[in-house]
Formats: sequence, structure tokens, C-alpha cells
Amino acid sequence: MINKNLVKFRFKKSIGTYDSSAVIQKEMASKLVEKILEHCGTNFHKVFEFGVGTGFLSKNILNEIKFEEYYANDIIEESEFCIKNIINDAKFLPGDIEKIELNEKFDLVLSNAVMQWILDTDELLLKIKNNLEEEGYFAFTTFGEQNFKEIRETTGVSLKYLKTETLKEKCLQDFEIIHFEENIQTLCFDTPLDVLKHIKYSGTNGIKSLNWTVSKVRDFEKFYKESFSMGEKVMLTYNPIFVVLKSKI
Repeated sequence: MINKNLVKFRFKKSIGTYDSSAVIQKEMASKLVEKILEHCGTNFHKVFEFGVGTGFLSKNILNEIKFEEYYANDIIEESEFCIKNIINDAKFLPGDIEKIELNEKFDLVLSNAVMQWILDTDELLLKIKNNLEEEGYFAFTTFGEQNFKEIRETTGVSLKYLKTETLKEKCLQDFEIIHFEENIQTLCFDTPLDVLKHIKYSGTNGIKSLNWTVSKVRDFEKFYKESFSMGEKVMLTYNPIFVVLKSKI
């Protein structure tokens, strides 16, 4: 079960290291903008980004897309400073995207690497649909079932990533799917402890706290090396998903 308070705490703690550690998320933001340009156009009136974080996606949007108003949200209040350093007149809406009220209509809603933290995907998709202009777009990235599979097999801890077909079915309830793509990317590290540091510094360990005793750390290292080595390195799998939806009339 996702603990939103822990998610907030972990991301807040990693805000200074996120940009250098979250290499896959940075690539995902860039590719998502490419898909927006390809399928949605370049000119928008009101844009809303939720889970803005340190601004990976915002930087790409500013360079590639024209808009009149930019609204940004994050569960971490400090993200307001990040977004306003990028888009100084952005309107910041703090809080959990599942709980805050949206009183505007947007022609583009977007998010990068956030949907996997959502407790009620159906409800959020409907919320976004209701706050989109007719034929507005919702473009987002998330992760699939293979994401962090090594951590799941080693510790038994994992987010409950949606199956690909389940995510598609949920999207089709209120949207037309314009683009849907997933892939596998593998990062390599020197040691299993470097894997844990990577996860810590990118803030993506907000599921639950593990009691790391010395013996548990040794067991983790031993199992991880035996199971997920590639030559002298150990692997960590990412399973990015890219989605572009269009609001049904």
C-alpha cells in the first residue's frame, strides 16, 4: 500500500539529488514532449502539470511548446521554487493531486513518472477528463510491471504497477488512446548498495520503511549479486510507459 506521507517525505529529502540521480525520469520527460509535439501540436491556452517535482518536464515544455498559462502541482511545497525558476509566472497548486480541487479547464494536462503513485487511477482519470476542454489532451508517463523487478524479488517490496492491458482499459473509459508505448531500460551499478543509493537519491523508495539490520544488508547484497549480475556490474530494470490520450467528445 502506498503511504503518501512517506512518498512526500522521501521525495522532499531527495530534492537536492533528484536531478543527478533520476536519469531515466529525465529521459522520459524529454520523450514525452516529443510525443506531445507529434500528436497534440505546439500551441495551447492553459497547460496543467501535476507532480512537477524539480521541473524535468517543465524545462522541456518551455523550450518546445507555446502556452498562455501554466499551472503546476506537487505534493511537495518546495517544488514551487523549482517551477518558478523555470516558468516564473506559473500558478502553483500545492497538495496531493488526488485531493486538491481543480477549478479550471485545460487543453493540455501532463505528468511525468507520477501515475504509479496514484491510489485510485479511475477517479483521477475522470477528474482530469472533467477538467479538460473538449478534445483536450492528457499526456503522461508511468511504469509497468517489470519496473524494479530486482528489488521486488530481493526484498518482497514493490509498488503494485498496473498491467499494461488494465491501464489501457482504464484510459479507454473516458479517453481515446492516441499513443501508447512501453519499453525496458536497464541501469548498471558497481554494487547492490549503489542500487539502493540510486533509489534513495531519486526519491523512489516511498512504499514503506525497511528495517535494514547488518545481516539483512548482507543477505540483500549476496542475493542481488547472485541473481542480477552482468559481468562485474549489477542491474536495475526500469519499465517506462508513454501515453497520450484525447478527451472523448
